[in-house]
Amino acid sequence: ETELRRLSDEVATDALTQIANRRGLTLAFETERARLEREGGQLAVGLLDIDNFKRLNDSLGHAAGDQALIALAEHVRKSLRPVDVVARFGGEEFAVLMPDCGHDEALAAGERLRETIASLRLLHGASETGPLVTLSIGVGTEEPVEGMNSDLLVARADQALYAAKRGGRDRVLSRLGRHICQ
Repeated sequence: ETELRRLSDEVATDALTQIANRRGLTLAFETERARLEREGGQLAVGLLDIDNFKRLNDSLGHAAGDQALIALAEHVRKSLRPVDVVARFGGEEFAVLMPDCGHDEALAAGERLRETIASLRLLHGASETGPLVTLSIGVGTEEPVEGMNSDLLVARADQALYAAKRGGRDRVLSRLGRHICQ
């Protein structure tokens, strides 16, 4: 039983960053959906993308890019509430599942996280004149959470993320219903 639990955890964990992977995020979402069906509440999903990650990799090398991913995952995990689930969504993109978090709270959490990461020097040799790593963040929410669908929440967060990228990067936007909000 212990070995099965270890293997299950391993399959749901990103090998590089040691946070949940997409499978782990899906499992956490299903657990949260079941809890919300019993108790009600709100849920938000944030998608975080490292701005200009390709340029970072090209200029400093893939080892530095990996170091940035590991450091970012650790800082994001420590910056959020214990009930929030942080997952590597793919490449330089991370997802955060925020239970009992409405639109305004999720937007504020994203902004705090963006500011925290921008103030850190995640890599050795980071410039003193500006942050080496910045984030664009998209937040998707659904209120109330009736018939909640993870694909819908992620799609909303993704649309807000791409709006943040188009709007100049290093910002947090959200999508609530049909509207992109800042």
